[in-house]
Amino acid sequence: MEDNPMITTMSVEIEALRLLHRVVAEAHDSWPGGDASEQACLLNMKTQLYAALMDHLFESGSI
Repeated sequence: MEDNPMITTMSVEIEALRLLHRVVAEAHDSWPGGDASEQACLLNMKTQLYAALMDHLFESGSI
């Protein structure tokens, strides 16, 4: 991963966020091996998407 990555902001509906998190989590869980930085990137994405889901649920009063 880069030392100074660029940050991109996206707006998605909650259903798309849930799907994106599930797909990234499955990709991380079934990672076949190879470049370890890809596995680390998937874990980082999975964690950030989960945090976004929890933030949405908190802000919407669902939790």
